[in-house]
Amino acid sequence: MVPAPVELRHTSTVSFGTRPVNSESGFHSRSFVDPDQFQSAVRGGDNMYNLLGRGTFRAELMDVQLDQLLLQRGREALPRLTSSSMPPNRVGIVGWFNDGQLPVVRGAQMQQGEFMCLGLGMQSHHRTFGRNDFAALTLDASDLSRAAMDLTGRDLAVTAGKVIRPPDHLGTWLMSVIDAATRAGQATPGIFASQAAADALQQALLRPLIRCLMDGEARNEGVPRGYRAVIAKKFAAVVEASLDGPLLIPDLCRTVGTTARTLNTLCREQFGVSAQRFLALRRLHLTRRRLLRSDHLLVTVTEIATSYGIWELGRFAVAYKSLFGESPSSTLRRPPELSPAIGILPATILANSA
Repeated sequence: MVPAPVELRHTSTVSFGTRPVNSESGFHSRSFVDPDQFQSAVRGGDNMYNLLGRGTFRAELMDVQLDQLLLQRGREALPRLTSSSMPPNRVGIVGWFNDGQLPVVRGAQMQQGEFMCLGLGMQSHHRTFGRNDFAALTLDASDLSRAAMDLTGRDLAVTAGKVIRPPDHLGTWLMSVIDAATRAGQATPGIFASQAAADALQQALLRPLIRCLMDGEARNEGVPRGYRAVIAKKFAAVVEASLDGPLLIPDLCRTVGTTARTLNTLCREQFGVSAQRFLALRRLHLTRRRLLRSDHLLVTVTEIATSYGIWELGRFAVAYKSLFGESPSSTLRRPPELSPAIGILPATILANSA
């Protein structure tokens, strides 16, 4: 979906009290060839980014920081599995410009015209299936409530993880303003350094944002996805903290507080893979990250692999080559100038997500 361009005009205004102007206001655009750096730059992104497709990683992130509102628009080319956590004081909404299959978020397959509500402290996993063009708007919950009261006379609270479908004209309105703002920033990077332009854009975004949140029809969900998302996040955190030793599914089930059957169902819903496959993917991706950042004269593949609890080195080598298209030793021997630590990511990244 490519929205029609809109003019950013200052109409009815929303007051944010007597707060000082945000000194970081403006437009920033960054390109990434390292998935970890991209993930850390996304608001709420954490350290889990698993690529699930072959190709060269390339991503772009555009930030429009206004007085109280943050707009982030990201573009990436490869399918991936990531996790995120909203700050405890911020809320918002995320939508997509994709024409193809949209991501699965918190186990919900998003559909064209739908938005995911971002609530206070919301935890979620996101799985994409190819090219992904997303946009997120976030602000303090108190600022959203004040803006809604100013514009509509009604309070507004955001329910974490709620999937909404606004009337078509409202969804198109919001995405059109987002598209116009990012295009304007790309064409004239200093445009939002002007307080007048920044204020006008903030008003232009708040009006459709509030209308979408208020008038959007909530999807009827029969599955308690919020609870499952929290358990999935807890499982992933336990895995991440224990990758230097043997991890057994029964032990993980006891720690998380669920059965093996429920854990596998939850992992397939939230991650798209079984619990055992998730463990293997994390170990392989973290091993590759370390190999890419290490000097083959100072450390061996065996030392790195065993530091992540990998002891069946023959099977590891086969799985690694199947996943990434090269042997672990080839990755370790790659010249420093090709390391993603300085901006170049190797071209072959293959994941079998079965």
